[in-house]
Amino acid sequence: MLLLKMDDIVGENMKVLEETGELENTLVFFTSDNGANEDSYPDAGYHPWKGGKGTTWEGGVRVPGIAYWKGMIEPGQESNELIDLTDLYMTSLRLGGNLQSKLPNNLYYDGIDQTAFLLTKNGHSRRQVEFMWNSTDFCALRWKDYKVHFQVFDVTETGRNIDASTLSKVGTAPWVYNLNVDPKEMRSQGHLFFEWGMPAVVAFKARHLATMKKYPNTDLGLGL
Repeated sequence: MLLLKMDDIVGENMKVLEETGELENTLVFFTSDNGANEDSYPDAGYHPWKGGKGTTWEGGVRVPGIAYWKGMIEPGQESNELIDLTDLYMTSLRLGGNLQSKLPNNLYYDGIDQTAFLLTKNGHSRRQVEFMWNSTDFCALRWKDYKVHFQVFDVTETGRNIDASTLSKVGTAPWVYNLNVDPKEMRSQGHLFFEWGMPAVVAFKARHLATMKKYPNTDLGLGL
């Protein structure tokens, strides 16, 4: 029923854009802000990944995205490259008239302008790394095809990623998964096959955390 309702609402919006003559002047991006919520069983979401909403396993962070712009985006293209929801903000500012220069300069912006990625046939993402947090705890990052965990979610009950999980630091080395080979993050192979990439990952992490010192996160009352 939910999928039928969602399909109906999207169809109504697209119809309005077409009727008002705005369809050819509108970028439509359809996605989700998190992976499937397995905690809401029996009306839960399902996916082939590990974990779910509330974790930084692939099941919590990997979501599909569909970009459509009539006459501007070549149909039928597929990409496995990285894009973040914050990128849509910066992309919208660019498409809305190069408005990035009007942003306050005392704030830090995570988003990246992905206009070229979306509008160029077989384009490439400008995002190198995706950083993943649990409220105020930095947990993991993805670079290229590799997912690197510094803290991991231990789910103690099946399908209870939010209600019955704990966050633990990894052991002697970060847990690393090649998502093309091991998309379910079953067997960390970092010390065997990723020593070449660890210096870059450590540098990415250090630079990212340094931005938090210069531009501290707003206290949203999450420190329980």
